[in-house]
Amino acid sequence: MKLDPVLLNMACSWAMNAYKEKNKDAIKIESKWTSTTVYIAKRKSIDVIAFRGTQQGRDWLTDAFVMPVPYAGRLCHGGFALAHKSVWKEVKKHIDPQKRTLICGHSLGGALAELSASMLNGKHDNINLITFGKPNVFFKGFKKPMKLDNQISCVQGSDMVARVPRLCYGPSKSQTMLYFSNAGPDYIDPSKDIRVADRGGLKDRITDHMMDGYKDRLKEFLREQKKENYPQKKDVSKCEEDLLISKNDLSKGELRELKRIEDEIDFPSAD
Repeated sequence: MKLDPVLLNMACSWAMNAYKEKNKDAIKIESKWTSTTVYIAKRKSIDVIAFRGTQQGRDWLTDAFVMPVPYAGRLCHGGFALAHKSVWKEVKKHIDPQKRTLICGHSLGGALAELSASMLNGKHDNINLITFGKPNVFFKGFKKPMKLDNQISCVQGSDMVARVPRLCYGPSKSQTMLYFSNAGPDYIDPSKDIRVADRGGLKDRITDHMMDGYKDRLKEFLREQKKENYPQKKDVSKCEEDLLISKNDLSKGELRELKRIEDEIDFPSAD
């Protein structure tokens, strides 16, 4: 599992972009019935599918319908399945099996992204799933893992959404959890004890779910990773080899955002 800084930044940028009403150079698919919204951005060698998170009243109804139903080859949250089904027929028309695909989203958007990855699991190669503050989607009893290039679930310390629903549901067995701790260092796949000890008060549980907070914590994490993995200038070429995608796959806006990160953490070039 490679925590590619360019791929993580692209996922973070598009998880935020999904909340916009318009995104230049991206296809917008929207269900008036469920209010589910997804953007598809096609780049040179990678396609990005970004689902919008909870925003409207109907989205809260989607979140609240927790009855498990069979969908995407698994037993999953009924509200998420309904929302996903309302757009999936159109979304899959734009998926190119010959290209790397990044599926991402925040909150409800992360849940819908995970359902999309489950739909494509075993049918397409080069599927990358990166989510932020994603609630639990699948029934606990279903243990068959997904086989994806990357499956990363970013969770911020006290984020209560990333811990629910609890009854009958749990995190995917095949995901790598990138955990941004409030009480100590960041962790990859932390123990349950660490997550329980890291819970804050009600205010923290709400604010830690905000996408802006995830963006800031990801930037901090990338800074520390660079220092840890590539401490010397001679390691620059090794860093470039470890990147999964090139900056050529980024839009101008994504390049500007990555440049801001590079200015702060002195990342080697990905070109």
